[in-house]
Amino acid sequence: MTAESMRPDVAALTDEALVLVTNRGLVKRAVRMVEENPPDLSASIERIVARFADGVVTELPASLPFTDASCSCGASSACRHRLGLVLAYRSRFGTGVGGPDWTPGVFDDDLVESHVGVAAMRRAKRIRGEGYQATVHRPEGTDSIVRVELPHCTVRFLTPHDVGHTHSSASEHAPPESIALAVWAVRAADESGSDEVFVSSVAIIHDSAGISRAKVVARTILVDGLAGSSGVQHASAVRAARAVEAASTVWLADACAELSDQVEAYAARNARHDRVRVASLIAEIHARVQLGGATDSALAGMALGTETAGETPLRRSRLVGLGARVTATGDDVSVDVYFSEIDTDAVYLMRHQWLGELLTGHAVAGRRVAGTTVGALAASTIVTESAVRRANRSIRLGRRGIGKTSILPLGADAWANSAVLSSDYDDVRLRLTERRPSFARNRLLTDGVGIVSIDAVVDTDYSPAGQTSTVVVEDGKGRRAQIVVEHRAEAPDAIDAVLHAMSSGPRAVAGRMSVRSGQVCITPYSIACDLGVVVPDLAPQVGMSGLIRSAGEVDQDRVVDVVAGCLSTLADLSHRGLRFVSEADVVAIRGRADLSRSVGMKSTGLSLGHLADALAGDDLEASADAWVRAVLRLLVADELA
Repeated sequence: MTAESMRPDVAALTDEALVLVTNRGLVKRAVRMVEENPPDLSASIERIVARFADGVVTELPASLPFTDASCSCGASSACRHRLGLVLAYRSRFGTGVGGPDWTPGVFDDDLVESHVGVAAMRRAKRIRGEGYQATVHRPEGTDSIVRVELPHCTVRFLTPHDVGHTHSSASEHAPPESIALAVWAVRAADESGSDEVFVSSVAIIHDSAGISRAKVVARTILVDGLAGSSGVQHASAVRAARAVEAASTVWLADACAELSDQVEAYAARNARHDRVRVASLIAEIHARVQLGGATDSALAGMALGTETAGETPLRRSRLVGLGARVTATGDDVSVDVYFSEIDTDAVYLMRHQWLGELLTGHAVAGRRVAGTTVGALAASTIVTESAVRRANRSIRLGRRGIGKTSILPLGADAWANSAVLSSDYDDVRLRLTERRPSFARNRLLTDGVGIVSIDAVVDTDYSPAGQTSTVVVEDGKGRRAQIVVEHRAEAPDAIDAVLHAMSSGPRAVAGRMSVRSGQVCITPYSIACDLGVVVPDLAPQVGMSGLIRSAGEVDQDRVVDVVAGCLSTLADLSHRGLRFVSEADVVAIRGRADLSRSVGMKSTGLSLGHLADALAGDDLEASADAWVRAVLRLLVADELA
């Protein structure tokens, strides 16, 4: 038996795998130590022993992961000597183990239970009974790491055919059931042929009292309206949100909570109330409840978000800033700071709010959060051991803040190796247009946020009436995208900051992406250029207004205008309540139907016509069903317009 066959898991540990378990600096020191003074290495069936030049002896017994090796240096966790043992063993016996075709789905439950423990396995089975979503990322090229995105953490299988070297981003103090959940997810992906799966021990997600209550509350608001609402309506919405949350259907619960917030905002005459948003939420809740009863458990799970709710503390995380978005609502100001994980395509959001303070973005940039400023967080790489993650991709930092780790400012090429970066605008467009409608997919706060590279700036236009600047950019294949910046009081210098960055060697832009008129449209959160990383919403005055050229008013796409007008009309109906619809409302809806057909939206026009007929017939149930169908169709059109 060769030494390689004794510990193939150790031989297969790549540098990236070691970095995930420890950190890049420690791995570099270990590599330098082994290159300068290779240890005396001996290997047998029982153990691997490395004797280093500084007198330290490290021993790795059979079947244990390298992090559990004993080391005479006195370090209680992974150290350069433990890493040195792996590097020396790998150098001598090679890495020809496994490959991109291996799958953790081959691990049986007994093996997994021996690794995570009986209690963790019991918790994992309970979660599987409720159902959960997962995305499996297969290895590429010579890489052998399989990555599984769970709702609450990321699990990586670092070496082929060995469950011992499995890394979860959840803190070591969190229960280890995520490893079992990841194995089941890979097994389901292997069987289904799809890397996006819903894992459940039952075939169908059964309806529950909480889920039914969500639809009843949404229906009541639709029929009775908000205009004459009372505290009873708000209390019902709150109870529905709590009942749905208790059923562990987090996406439906999230929609219900947002609806109850909108009801409360209207009752308090708060500026955060939005009629169109209320209409969208009512239709979304109806859709998610209906999809939750589908025989396709994957579709049902995606709609309801059936999974473990709550927060998960993470291990040491390296997060790269993608900029920020400042939003003012009445007298309140909030800032959303976006981050990407260095080696995955996951994007996270950290939110902070100041009540009763009319702050501009530049003032917000100087406010301190988690031991540093908002401006530093938005344009830096941070390393933290206190991040806490929720299923909707929001994160917060615990009481320890960022800890002792330095915050490193981002340079112009900071995102060059990011998994979130895309250099092909057509790929981005296809990804956005081919995804499920918003009411049938995860309610992620970072949905649509990413990075695209910029090969050239083609044109810049400014609309004085709309106070909107549009920068047309190209990728390396000549495909175009639009970077659109609207003037907002809370970010008064954002347009100037974008134009300044676009005239200073732009490399890439991070922001929220959508599709308008068949072209990718980007709301910029930050821009990497020769100046570094510019965050428009947080920028000070840079005096570049002279660069804005007034190109004359450009007509907006008619489809966009028609969709917005139809949604506004239907939102007015739900605000007053369907039982209070007048003949004038029916006439207005028929007019919207004709207008929809005139721009080629025949199905939408037909749907609006059915709604008008139902309202004219004084059938509330039929009217409510027709209203929901019309709004859902308009929401899909709005996403793809």
